[in-house]
Amino acid sequence: MMMAKLSDVRVAALDLTFSNERLAVPLHLSRGAITEVTYAKVVLDMQTRGGQIQRGTGAIFLSDLWAFPDPAYDHAQKDQALRTLCQVIGAALQAGDVYGDPLEKGQQLEQILPGLVAQVEDALPFLQRGAIPYLAALNCLSPFDAAVHDGWGRALGGSAYAFYGADWLNADLGAYLGPAFQGRYPDTFWAHPRSTLRMQHVVGVNDALTSTATPSADDLPTDLTKWIRRDGLTCFKLKVRGQDPGVDAGRLGAVYTTAVHAGARPEAIHLSLDPNEACAHPDFLLEMLERLAWDCPLAYAALDYIEQPTARDLSSYSFTLHKVAQHKPVIIDESLDRLENLARLQPLGWSGLALKTCKGQSHSLLAYCWGKQHNLFMTLQDLTNPGLALVHSANLCAHLDLAVDYFEGNSRQYVPDACLAEQAAYPDYFQVQQGCLHLPAREPFGLY
Repeated sequence: MMMAKLSDVRVAALDLTFSNERLAVPLHLSRGAITEVTYAKVVLDMQTRGGQIQRGTGAIFLSDLWAFPDPAYDHAQKDQALRTLCQVIGAALQAGDVYGDPLEKGQQLEQILPGLVAQVEDALPFLQRGAIPYLAALNCLSPFDAAVHDGWGRALGGSAYAFYGADWLNADLGAYLGPAFQGRYPDTFWAHPRSTLRMQHVVGVNDALTSTATPSADDLPTDLTKWIRRDGLTCFKLKVRGQDPGVDAGRLGAVYTTAVHAGARPEAIHLSLDPNEACAHPDFLLEMLERLAWDCPLAYAALDYIEQPTARDLSSYSFTLHKVAQHKPVIIDESLDRLENLARLQPLGWSGLALKTCKGQSHSLLAYCWGKQHNLFMTLQDLTNPGLALVHSANLCAHLDLAVDYFEGNSRQYVPDACLAEQAAYPDYFQVQQGCLHLPAREPFGLY
């Protein structure tokens, strides 16, 4: 049963801005390379039922190659579509927002999202109906959702994570996740907040591992060895093409060996694999893992999980991932757009899920609670989050009880000069020391 509280908020004013950020070096995925991306920032004036006004902020990259990969549209068209959808979401919020807590408001926004998407597809002549994936719509919704959570926490006078309980939310998790969650709230599942997060470094498919003569961009290290020696890294996420199991196994072994030669302690090295849907069938993964175990058993032992190896459309599967999951956890990313898909994970053999703030703070909290209730393997992943988006993601990670204790934050690799004013306001989040982020001693205010 929903119950109104004085702390409920509604949008009183809204400001939406976009900035174009060029990557210092391309981020190569199996689908192509990201060279530029839009940073969307939302500032909301939130009014409580008690009349208090508090400002909330949310920000994210609108990553069309990840969220809207359809090759029928070029980057400029997809970027225009995502920006337009953000504008339509903002207009809908300003036109008729009602009081509620952040999870209520997140649910309300998701309920109207398909209609807003259709509005954009009708307005832009180059788009066909159904062109914008729901994942891309969540990506556009996420900075608004974050701003609501941030403003709500600030209106209550502290960290948003202190208020996700019965005293402040109008309904328990049963209202969102079903009867099994009645009487439970997100704070049921919190971990003791961590002050240190190990940094997970992305190794792109074309990244050099050892010394290269390629000129540096923005004084960035030009190979993995230099990155490891500069930042003390031990945790690595490999982007691979998913076309040849021997090549991918060899890449994992080579990264492990490079890390050891660069000074990382073997027992501290952690690997993960992200083919970004490029693997056509789980047999590919089984062969790759067999080769890795034979050729480089230490790299095999260091491999913690495989992220979204197969296509995002779960309805297209003629297979399950159970056999792969018997060897290494397999976690879902792009396939998890609608929360209803959570019930499909275990029957299809998925071990768990990758949480991402680019799908929304509300979405992430609810998916996390589902995962904890069902003992799933969970990690928190990145979308090259810069500025406030990275601060948001790091603080969320610090409060969750995850399967691994490291945190993906790759904006320092690809957009180190983005959002410099935001970096200056939160310097601890942008300094990697001995492979770790050391978060401020204070709790966040709102989300930050």
